[in-house]
Amino acid sequence: MRLPIIPLTLILTLASPSLAQAPTPTAEEHITQAVMLNSNGESLIYKDFFGVGELQAALENFQQALAIFKKYGAKAGEANSLVNIGYVYFRKGEYGKALEYFQSSLDIRRKTRDRQNEWIPLSYIGEVYVNLGQYPQALEYYQPALAIIKELKAANPKDSSYSTSQKMMLADIGAVYFRMGQYTKALDFYQQTWAMQKADDDKIGGIQTLNNIGVIYVNLGNYKQALDSYQQGLANLQECCSNYLGTKAAIINNLASTNFSLGQYKKSLELAEESANIYSRINNDAEKATKQEIKLLYDYLGQNSQALQQAASRANVGDAFGKDSFQFQGRALNMNNIGQIYLSLGKYDQALKLYQQALKIYKENSYKPGIAVTLNNIAKVQSSLGKYPQAIELNQQALAIYQEVGDRTGEGVTISNLGQIYQKQGQQEKASGLYQQALAMHRQVSDKVSEAATLKLLGDILSAQNQPQLAIAFYKQSVNLTESIRQNLRTIPADIQKSYTEAVAERYRRLADLLLKQNRPGEAQQVLDLLKIQEVNDFIGNRRSQPQTTTPVGNSGQRGVNTEPQPSQKLPLQPQEQQISQKYSAIQDQAIALGQELTNLRQTPANARTATQEKRIVELVKLEQTITAEFNKFTKTPAVVALVQQLSANSGQENLSLRQLNSLRDNLRQLNKKAVLLYPVVLDDRLELVVVTADTPPIHRPVPVKPAELNQVINEFRQAIVVPYKDSKVPANKLYNWLIKPIENDLKQANAQAIIYAPDSKLRYIPLAALYDGKNWLIERYIINNITAASLTKLNSKPQASLPTLAAAFTKGDYKVAVGERQEVFSGLQFAKVEVDNLAKTIKGTKILLDNDFSPQVTIPQMNDYKIIHLATHGMLVSGDPESSFILFGNGDRVTLKDIENWSLPNVDLVVLSACQTGLGNQLGNGQEILGLGYQIQLTGAKASIASLWAVSDGGTQALMDGFYNVLKTGNLTKSEALRTAQLALLTGNNQFNHPYYWASFILIGNGL
Repeated sequence: MRLPIIPLTLILTLASPSLAQAPTPTAEEHITQAVMLNSNGESLIYKDFFGVGELQAALENFQQALAIFKKYGAKAGEANSLVNIGYVYFRKGEYGKALEYFQSSLDIRRKTRDRQNEWIPLSYIGEVYVNLGQYPQALEYYQPALAIIKELKAANPKDSSYSTSQKMMLADIGAVYFRMGQYTKALDFYQQTWAMQKADDDKIGGIQTLNNIGVIYVNLGNYKQALDSYQQGLANLQECCSNYLGTKAAIINNLASTNFSLGQYKKSLELAEESANIYSRINNDAEKATKQEIKLLYDYLGQNSQALQQAASRANVGDAFGKDSFQFQGRALNMNNIGQIYLSLGKYDQALKLYQQALKIYKENSYKPGIAVTLNNIAKVQSSLGKYPQAIELNQQALAIYQEVGDRTGEGVTISNLGQIYQKQGQQEKASGLYQQALAMHRQVSDKVSEAATLKLLGDILSAQNQPQLAIAFYKQSVNLTESIRQNLRTIPADIQKSYTEAVAERYRRLADLLLKQNRPGEAQQVLDLLKIQEVNDFIGNRRSQPQTTTPVGNSGQRGVNTEPQPSQKLPLQPQEQQISQKYSAIQDQAIALGQELTNLRQTPANARTATQEKRIVELVKLEQTITAEFNKFTKTPAVVALVQQLSANSGQENLSLRQLNSLRDNLRQLNKKAVLLYPVVLDDRLELVVVTADTPPIHRPVPVKPAELNQVINEFRQAIVVPYKDSKVPANKLYNWLIKPIENDLKQANAQAIIYAPDSKLRYIPLAALYDGKNWLIERYIINNITAASLTKLNSKPQASLPTLAAAFTKGDYKVAVGERQEVFSGLQFAKVEVDNLAKTIKGTKILLDNDFSPQVTIPQMNDYKIIHLATHGMLVSGDPESSFILFGNGDRVTLKDIENWSLPNVDLVVLSACQTGLGNQLGNGQEILGLGYQIQLTGAKASIASLWAVSDGGTQALMDGFYNVLKTGNLTKSEALRTAQLALLTGNNQFNHPYYWASFILIGNGL
């Protein structure tokens, strides 16, 4: 903070009365000399960079000036010199001496009632306490300093210096609250700072505040707002102040850690490297990752992206405290960020090297929060190496620092880390107790990210202790918190949403796994529905957080939306689980209250505490331990045991609410055909088949096949079925034995005629119709209808006699289109004109659009006037890339999968894409692109869609479509039945299209029965 220079006339006025009224020339000359000495000293040290020699020279000037001011009773000058001397000692790190001089200056300002300058020593004393890590004491001085500045500003509205000082004080107080882990309060002060900076056109100050606001949002789990703040700061920096390299490096550094938290590991590494290069330029620093190391990291990231999904849930976050963030701390944080990537990849030596460099920098600067963060990171390395005693010792050191500075957030994270170490060693009771303590702290400071992670860890403990019903209750709370965090990500890029979903998906699958083991398949289906919808939203980048339930409109030009019930954004708790949660929250509330009192008492330095305070701290620590033990008692109390027994007793029945269950069963009962809903769930150690019928509770059948083996057979099946001369029966039979054989008896008892199929993961790439039982294909026994999720789909639809149809085709020409990173040439489809002409002959009144007339501008506005939309053109569904997933129109324009959300088709019964293909190269994803197509079509209001899983020959497509529409036009069969009839005609007919390559590619998604 730069001191204002006090004018000579003011110093003379505040001198002794005799001197002021009749100053002798000698006295005035000496005082003038003192003023000049002060001014010379100030010019040496009130700047960004200075040497040790300049500090010493300034100190000598200030001491000479102080002696003169004292001799002549010039109190204002004396107070000014005392502050300057205090500042020298402050910059030398001699905080005791600094406090002594600042306090002396404050005493003079108060005795002389110099309100105009009283805030200056107040603010400096606050800054000393910040550097001592005594944050409550810092606030005791910062807050009155701010009050005085506001008072002076109101009295002197034309003096802009008070506005500048107020911004500085607001930022300083915000930084203290940040360091104390009180993020909501910190955010309030930084937002006040930002508002003033915008009003004053303080560009660089505003940019630095945007960075600090971003850091706070990360700690609150509001990643979307954090990214917005960082990106706005960078954009503003580019416009006005691109030479502020330290500020740029700090923001990029924080962007790196935020991207890591969101699972964007390669992006995180790119940003960390960019930041490291800037710091290297600033500091001429050799301590950075070499280009070769960075390249190796990129290569390893590409090969081991799954490994990173198990990384720590919380990335390192930079401190928001002013200049620290943009000088030494930036370099250390950069090392922590790159070290965390090394740690997650199992490269422990490299991680440890970077962490130790960061720790050295923090220690050299006596920066306690940074020391604690880095100690925790080194502890993670030691824990990963199985060196548990060393890891525990490091965590304990970090914990002591967090307790000393009053950072409840850091304390909670560290205690949760300790719990994980004990859990790894099989000490479940010890780990459980630590998780209880951590949860109380997470809740106290609203740290949702850490709370969700620790709730999941507590669920793991309870599951390992064979308390599955309690584990489920805690897993549900973890998932619901995760959902609340994901709601804030709805408007950020789809790839970031997707990576975050992948990073936290284990919580959902772990919960679904346990629900299935407890024979609660209906609730497991709800969990998986939640994950499925999030997967497709992530893929599409859907801007609708959830479609609203409204009445569909006619062809009025209004936006059409799906009218079916949408999944809740939270998993409902069973009544017993709600009671368990309430009882547990009561224990947590006690722990939070005790923790707040303990934190406040610990803010008083040990050497300044009274005997009463020390006694109370001991009592509170014992009470905290007692409350932790209460959790273990809590799980065994008669009330909780009774609630758990009720949950267990219900496990053989249906745990969905009666309303939810009746809705699903009614959906199935209203169908023309007896149908079952099949939900395969891919888990780490097995495949689970969840089956729902109209008349019985959901059941589940475990299948002992692991994902690696399942995926291998899926790949073999795909490779065989897409080539007309290859035999796909062997892998098709294996898949049948895993997906259908275990539920054959259930299908028989239900008299099933149709299977409503909601596939999971890579199972989305295979047509269920083409599974083989050793004698017959599945399509020969059942109607197959795919859905995205049961919660989205009203299953029944009556056949319609009137089918006004719009048929469009791309028949000639060539268009070059970017697909992923390469250019593809798409040519007109030779049989497409015959296909739509035959359709027009089959369904009278069909309107045809060809080639240039088949453009988005002409086609899209009129689609809602028809019941069937048939598009005979290229469609490409690319795994992981919604922008490269598109429908090519006849004039060469393309509409991406993401664009389809703007279509309004509430009157449309069926959208047919007759020339789709999935995948890019030989690498299959998780089927999000297929799920995404069906989901997007549903959101337009259309009832169902038909698309192909691979590109089929024109002749085969034409034959299938001719058969499909000939059956559909009769009005006797549903869409799914018509498709099956057409497929059977190709399979059993005397033609060249018997191979499943021709008839199995097409699947119907949505309302088709």
